[in-house]
Amino acid sequence: MDFEGKCAFLQNGGCKGELPLPSKEGAQDAEHPSKGTIGFPSEKKLRSNFFVPGWKGVNNMIEIALQNIEKYYGANHVLKGITFEIIQGERIGLLGKNGAGKTTLFKVLAGVEAIDGGNKMVRKGATIGLLDQIPDFPESYTTYDVLYSAFGDLMKVHNQMRELEKLMEKEVTDEVLKRYGNLQQLFEAKDGYSIEDNINRICIGLKIDNDMAVKEFNKLSGGEKTRIMLGRLMLEKPDILLLDEPTNHLDLSSIEWLENFLSEYKGTAIIISHDRYFLDKVVNRIVEIVDGKAELYEGNYSYYVSEKQQRYEIQMARYNEEQKKIRQLEEAAKRMHEWAKIADSGAMHRRAFSIEKRIERMEKTDKPIIERNISGGFSEYDFSSKDVILAKGLRKYFGDKKVIENLDLLIQKNERAAILGDNGSGKSTLIKIITGEIEPDGGMIKLGESIKYAYLPQIVTFDNPKLSILETVIQELNMQEGPARSLLAKYKFRQEDVHKTVENLSGGEKSRFRLCIMMQKNVNLLILDEPTNHLDIASREWLESALEDFSGTLVFVSHDRYFI
Repeated sequence: MDFEGKCAFLQNGGCKGELPLPSKEGAQDAEHPSKGTIGFPSEKKLRSNFFVPGWKGVNNMIEIALQNIEKYYGANHVLKGITFEIIQGERIGLLGKNGAGKTTLFKVLAGVEAIDGGNKMVRKGATIGLLDQIPDFPESYTTYDVLYSAFGDLMKVHNQMRELEKLMEKEVTDEVLKRYGNLQQLFEAKDGYSIEDNINRICIGLKIDNDMAVKEFNKLSGGEKTRIMLGRLMLEKPDILLLDEPTNHLDLSSIEWLENFLSEYKGTAIIISHDRYFLDKVVNRIVEIVDGKAELYEGNYSYYVSEKQQRYEIQMARYNEEQKKIRQLEEAAKRMHEWAKIADSGAMHRRAFSIEKRIERMEKTDKPIIERNISGGFSEYDFSSKDVILAKGLRKYFGDKKVIENLDLLIQKNERAAILGDNGSGKSTLIKIITGEIEPDGGMIKLGESIKYAYLPQIVTFDNPKLSILETVIQELNMQEGPARSLLAKYKFRQEDVHKTVENLSGGEKSRFRLCIMMQKNVNLLILDEPTNHLDIASREWLESALEDFSGTLVFVSHDRYFI
């Protein structure tokens, strides 16, 4: 089925034009994401083929070596013999399904968690920076104070220099001059005179404006704090960067800036991310945690997808060949036992036993398993008018701030419209106006006749969060327990999972559960605000597949370039 696609760019409160999305046939620049053209994936693979065989960083020096790392949480065996090396200057993408142990491995690398077995080696003198938990700062600390705290040692040198300057205003001695000269030399060697320039560069790249910079850090939102801590970590310039979902809470231009920063970064970076486009641009090796062990892929995300499929096919072919051979030997042994009984021949029995022992001694290949993915799709209501969403002269203010100003928008039947723009440009506000969640301050907006829509907000909430998953489905969809359990199983809520209370679900589980309910309702318009937030890669691919099969109109906000 053919769809029309377009992007609406929001800038300075207005809709600054529409650009057609590339067709599947014309997305040649998808091989070069840096060109800025976003192509459609074919066969669920990125089309980039970046791969440097045997790439070993800048100088082949081992930065980190892990050998047979074991980690338990109670009876839960999380890491089961993790073994691999990281070469100085490498960019590692760390993959694995939710709960596989990625964050645990990060904490082991950072020294936050002790290991229960195996050996860990980190290059002597190497510093490690972890983007994970947000530390406590004094109540009075502003964003600027937090950023400046990255230079704690340098600021001590700077303060000592200021104290000596005060002394020299009264009396200049050779000893004071010598101490000052040594401190000044140290300050300059550590690039102390560039502190403000470096902070300004980080603020520009991560969109930390003056209002945010002077605001008390403790009053910032969780996403803003994460962005500030990312900036602080970059200013510290550790030898080894451990980044857990660094693109969360960043808009497209900030993500591209981070990609450029990491490409110029001289240290080593290990990155957990569900952003496939980002992984393709940044990493040159993939480590996937599967059943507590590390599987290594010498390339970027696209190479990983292709290589993983090839490994699966090779292992499956080997498994099938071995099973064929085993069946032949089993049949031969069975026939020989039968002949031995007829002929009353001990020798033939011994030959049959010999064949059975040969089967036991054979090295056997495990049957490769591809994890069963979510299988649900959207229910649809076919009829709708030609004009689905029409807005003219739309305005919205929050206090004195103009968020949307004179915005015109027309979305027609079967179109797929991406609403793009920097953080704070009004994307989510526009979505909330379309859904009637908030009222505009001027202009008009209307939905076409016979439009039935489903809406996935950026922050997913439920009317009765104290109910279990199963109780919520029974109540919202008016289903019996049996069909409700079958439905939930399709969305990976199985067995005891269905008794979890909705309020205790993770962000990814809430999004998946809301999509489960949405997909059972007949709609012809889908409105999605950052739908891939919190979803792992497998869930993102499932959602993309379901949306490709949806024949209605789609309007969404997203920073996920691969999804777009």
